[in-house]
Amino acid sequence: MARIGLLGFANVGKTTIFNALTGLDAITAAHPFATTEPNVGVAKVPDSRLDEAAVLEESAKTVYATLDLLDLPAIGKAGEGVGAQFIGRLREMDALAAVLRSFEDGAVPTDIGGTDPVTQAEDLLVELTLADFEVFDRRRDKIGREATSDPSKRPAADAIAAATAVLEEGTPLRAVEWTESQELAFRDLAPLTIKPGIWIVNIAEDADPGAAAESVKAVVPGGDTVVALSAKIEEEAAELTSEERAEMFDELGLGEGALATVVRAAYGTLGLLSFYTLGPKESRAWTVRSGAAAPEAAGKIHSDLERGFIRSEVCHMDVIIFFFQADDGIRDGLIRLEGKEYVVTGGDALMVRFSV
Repeated sequence: MARIGLLGFANVGKTTIFNALTGLDAITAAHPFATTEPNVGVAKVPDSRLDEAAVLEESAKTVYATLDLLDLPAIGKAGEGVGAQFIGRLREMDALAAVLRSFEDGAVPTDIGGTDPVTQAEDLLVELTLADFEVFDRRRDKIGREATSDPSKRPAADAIAAATAVLEEGTPLRAVEWTESQELAFRDLAPLTIKPGIWIVNIAEDADPGAAAESVKAVVPGGDTVVALSAKIEEEAAELTSEERAEMFDELGLGEGALATVVRAAYGTLGLLSFYTLGPKESRAWTVRSGAAAPEAAGKIHSDLERGFIRSEVCHMDVIIFFFQADDGIRDGLIRLEGKEYVVTGGDALMVRFSV
């Protein structure tokens, strides 16, 4: 399961977004540092394919793919304030999602972080870069001394020294291309600025999401994902049934809603995809990395399936849904047998044949 860390300055709407994503009711308040403990929750990955297939299969149970979310307390600027002590928790995450405020609200103080999302993005990058520099600077000195007596450590020492120099200039590590061996050298340091980044711009209900997102894209590392949404709208929608929520989004011209976009952005940022198993007992979405071969995907279902993998029956979900009412002969002809070299694609439904 992928782990996403939510961070941001005070009063940006970070915990409101966390609540909308997870369906929880974590405390939110219109003042800085309302809580000193992280919130932990799980977000379901929206999946219309799975919904439709589960209905057609008359499945007794539908299980969605999920993301683990960690909502950190507000971070103070220049490493100060509640939240700085939790920065290490972010090193455990697979990706970081920074929430930026881009709206005025007279009821909410804006003295920390302000309402300019570009400034907030720049300040957060500085904080993360400084946090990485402190860790790398300490390791650079230590491994440099070790490499003097142990030449085998010289490549790692050089890689860490190069990364430290980049961080010292205020540049996030993911703004630079690193070789696989270099990344391996500082992997145990879990640098924050090399983790994939998602930037969520919290806008007013009537604001232009496209303009807000473009302004932030100009200052964050290339390859990071930027989305804009109204946390207020999403919080209201989270209290509705799925049918009511769909109707509300349709009326507002928001499609599935921006939070579905956030979750999909996380999948794209982390290089993940969903595949499926279907049946009357259960229809389920599973998560695997893009580029994974069929045995690896089978292992997500059960380790025995990977160990004893023979081949799999494969059919794309869109094909299954479209031809569901066709006769058995037509449907059987759409199923392919694939071996160990087959690379799973997003939307595949699998039935694994194995022997242990």
